[in-house]
Amino acid sequence: MKEGRLFKEGTVRVIAIIVCVALFLGFIAFIFTQLRSQQRKLAELMQEKQRLNDELDALAREQERLQSNLEYVKSLEGLLQYARDNLGYIGPDDIREGSGE
Repeated sequence: MKEGRLFKEGTVRVIAIIVCVALFLGFIAFIFTQLRSQQRKLAELMQEKQRLNDELDALAREQERLQSNLEYVKSLEGLLQYARDNLGYIGPDDIREGSGE
C-alpha cells in the first residue's frame, strides 16, 4: 500500500456518487419549487384576467347604456322631453295639469 493516500479508490467513488446524487436531488427540488411558484403566479394572473374581463364587460354595458341615452337626448323627442322637464315647455298637444281647463 502506498502511504499518503487519505481515501481508498472505492471510497472516493462512493463519495463522488453520493455528491452527484445529492446535487441531482437538490436540482430536482429546485425545479419543483420553481414550478409550484410559477403555477401559483399563473393562477393569480388568471384570476386577475377574469376580474379585468368582468370589469370590461360591465364598462361595455355602461357604454351601451350611455350611448343609448345620448342618442335619445339628441333626438327631437329627447329635446322636447328635456324642455318639458327643465324649461317648462308646453307643446300644442300637451295637457296642463291642475289648470282647471
